[in-house]
Amino acid sequence: MKEMLQHWLAHRTQLPGVLACGVRYPDKTSFAQTWSPDFPAQALDNALRCMSDAFQVLKINFFPHQSVRWVYQHAFLYCAHREDGICLGIFTAKDPQAFDAAAIEHLVAEFRVLDNAAPK
Repeated sequence: MKEMLQHWLAHRTQLPGVLACGVRYPDKTSFAQTWSPDFPAQALDNALRCMSDAFQVLKINFFPHQSVRWVYQHAFLYCAHREDGICLGIFTAKDPQAFDAAAIEHLVAEFRVLDNAAPK
């Protein structure tokens, strides 16, 4: 599953306005990629860990926890959580003209239903 998700992430997330992205697995490993100097690998890995932890807290407290969007000063973080515990994080520019929000939402929806079959 990891290899398939990493392939999907590498080929589907290179969109205008996407600054960085990654997945966090239940075994506490991550795969991340960045296209911005504002998202060094260590910071991105930490953000993915925090995202995963936040989903656990939401679940424990019975809040809906399939997807969320965090708003930062200069970026959005689109997050999704799958039933198998794998989490996705996509950082985009905060300027709505710099990225296609519908394309990001489509990626989030696609991520949630991916299985071991080849990505489309």
